[in-house]
Amino acid sequence: MTAPVPAGPEHGTAYTGVHRLVRRFLEPVQDTLVAVLAVVFFVLMVRGLITLARHAVSPDFSVSVVVAEALFVLVMVELQRLVIIYLRDHHVSVDVMVEATIVTALREVQLRGALGLHPLELLALTVFVLALGFLLRYGDLRPRRRRVRAHGRREGPADPRLPGRS
Repeated sequence: MTAPVPAGPEHGTAYTGVHRLVRRFLEPVQDTLVAVLAVVFFVLMVRGLITLARHAVSPDFSVSVVVAEALFVLVMVELQRLVIIYLRDHHVSVDVMVEATIVTALREVQLRGALGLHPLELLALTVFVLALGFLLRYGDLRPRRRRVRAHGRREGPADPRLPGRS
């Protein structure tokens, strides 16, 4: 085995230095793209609300179209929430993605109608939604949080270093 080449001016940039340079350049670019995506989701949400209002007051009122449009707005809200979480924490919230996927699948069923689906498609969609629901409930996707009581103190074991707590 050969020894690693030391990093220095005569040998070029160190391997970790390249990562640091790429990260310093790409993270702001990625944040900008995600912010633009947030604006696009917001515009789609507003457009969906306008379309929902138009369908709700139109003479040829259709409940399925209004419900489908309302579910579209809810999907946009969830995706907006996902983007905001990413911009704040720089990680993707899997539980929000699963929730948005469940609502999207149900919206598609609402648009097509359960009777309009072939039995195998309906079975596959049912298994898919049940698996996502099971993953959301039992998949330990949500971050652990301590509960905060009304006065702002955290529940849990007392810290012996704090005065007045035993």
